[in-house]
Amino acid sequence: MDGDELLQLIAEGKRHHPGLELAEAILAGVDLRQTNLRAAKLTALDLRGANLTRADLRDAILTRINLRGAHLFSVNLEGARFVQVDLSGANLHAARLAGAHMAGISLRACHLTGGDLAGANLRGANLQGANLTQASLRGADLRGANLVEAILTGADFAHALLDSAKRTRDQLGEFPG
Repeated sequence: MDGDELLQLIAEGKRHHPGLELAEAILAGVDLRQTNLRAAKLTALDLRGANLTRADLRDAILTRINLRGAHLFSVNLEGARFVQVDLSGANLHAARLAGAHMAGISLRACHLTGGDLAGANLRGANLQGANLTQASLRGADLRGANLVEAILTGADFAHALLDSAKRTRDQLGEFPG
């Protein structure tokens, strides 16, 4: 399927596309609210500013995706795999990212308030300035992640791996151990 075909189906109200394979499309600002894209394989997409509120992307594979400033409120990305994905400035409030593989991706200035990142692989991820208020990072791998200037109020880091995570001196009391 190509981007135009997907947009046509969405315009017809068809939002059930599990296993979709989509590559090299510009879909900036597209409305994909409540779309089922479970186990989709998405490659080289421009989804800047797209609305994926309450979309189902469980177990999806996202490669070379630009999601800067996208709206992903309450999105389900459990078990998803991210490779070269930019979520800078995206709104992931109350997103479900448990068990997601997000090593090395950019979540700079991202809103992850109340998000579930339990067991997520965020090794080397850029979370500089991200809002992680009340987020669950239980058992998450944050080794080498950049947490400088991140807002960590009420975040749960129980059993998280934080070796070599970059953070500012005033954040030190917010981490376990």
